[in-house]
Amino acid sequence: MQNASSETGRLKPALKYVLAAFVVISIGAAVYKAMPCCSGGGAAAAAPAPAAVPAAAPVLPAAPGKAAAAETGRAVVYYFYTDTRCASCKTIEAYTREAVTSRLAGGYKGLKAEFVGVNVDEESNAHYVLEYGLSSKSVVVQRFSGDKRLNWRKLDKVWQLLGDKEAFLNYVAGETRLVIDGK
Repeated sequence: MQNASSETGRLKPALKYVLAAFVVISIGAAVYKAMPCCSGGGAAAAAPAPAAVPAAAPVLPAAPGKAAAAETGRAVVYYFYTDTRCASCKTIEAYTREAVTSRLAGGYKGLKAEFVGVNVDEESNAHYVLEYGLSSKSVVVQRFSGDKRLNWRKLDKVWQLLGDKEAFLNYVAGETRLVIDGK
C-alpha cells in the first residue's frame, strides 16, 4: 500500500503544474479571441482561409470610390480594415498613408503610388478577404497597367514593425517599389 501512496504523492505536484498550464493557456486564448482587431474580427474572421494565396493577380473591380486608371501605370497601397479598430489598427493606417504620401510622393519609375483604405466589413468589399487571403487588418500593394491588375503582395511585417515608425515607413515604401519592379 505504501508504494501506491508514494506514487500518488509524486503525481500530485506534476498534476498541479499541468492543470495550472492548462488554465494559463485557456485564459490567454480567451483574451486573444476577445481582441477584435488582432484576431481578424468582422468579415475577415467569418471567411474561411483560402487553401493557398493566389499567385496571379485577382480580378477585382476598381478601388472603392476610384475610377479605373487612365494613366499607363500605378501602384495602389491598400489598407484593409474592419468596423472594429484599435489604436494599433489606426496607427498602421496612418503609417501606411504617410509612407505613400511622403516616401512615394514623386512616384517611382514613372508610376504613381496611391493609398486606398478599404473596409472589408462592407458587403461590397467582402470579396477582398478571399482574393488576397486576408486574415486580419492588412496592407496589400497591387500594381496596375492602365486598368489591368498585375502583380500584388501582402505586407505581413506591418504588425511586427508597428513599434518602429521609420522601419515601418521604409518597409512599405520598399515593398511597393519591389512590386512596381515586378519582383
